[in-house]
Amino acid sequence: MISSLASIDRSFFLILNSLHAEWLNPLMKFFSGELLWAPLLGFILWHAHKQNSKPKFSLFVLFMLLALVASDVTSSYILKNIFTRLRPCRVEDLQPLIYQFGQKCGGRFGFVSSHAANTFALVIYSLSSLENKNKMWHLLWIMPIVVSFSRIYLGVHYPGDILGGMFVGLSWGAFMAWIFKNSKVQA
Repeated sequence: MISSLASIDRSFFLILNSLHAEWLNPLMKFFSGELLWAPLLGFILWHAHKQNSKPKFSLFVLFMLLALVASDVTSSYILKNIFTRLRPCRVEDLQPLIYQFGQKCGGRFGFVSSHAANTFALVIYSLSSLENKNKMWHLLWIMPIVVSFSRIYLGVHYPGDILGGMFVGLSWGAFMAWIFKNSKVQA
């Protein structure tokens, strides 16, 4: 059962990794980079500040940070060291099949994707904690989806790594949003 899931994951990875175009390469590197976080965090924090009193805003930031730290620690330090699944770019027989264009492979192990975990944690936390009267807010879901795809495109994660990261991030983000929404501090 596990070997057939791994085989499906590998096949799906090779299909998704082969969907490349020269013009897309810099975009995928950008979506996997750190620069993306600044405007996203700025947008979320600006709206949180507008919607909440100073004490409630401080609490919002605290639980947002806790969601991100919990998500990152769970994905980067706990699960990767428990499962020790090599990234596809570290598997010798896969390397010639992977589309690469000079990007870094990352750490040794890939399950679960920290990029997926952290972006999904941030988005679900924000959407669950803030009033979203404008339907445009739901466009935030584009961010973790594109970031997650970029990790497969760059050859550093299997789709299963992404799904695992998504589960970790959604769990921590929803949990911290629940705590935030049930706090006694007035808005």
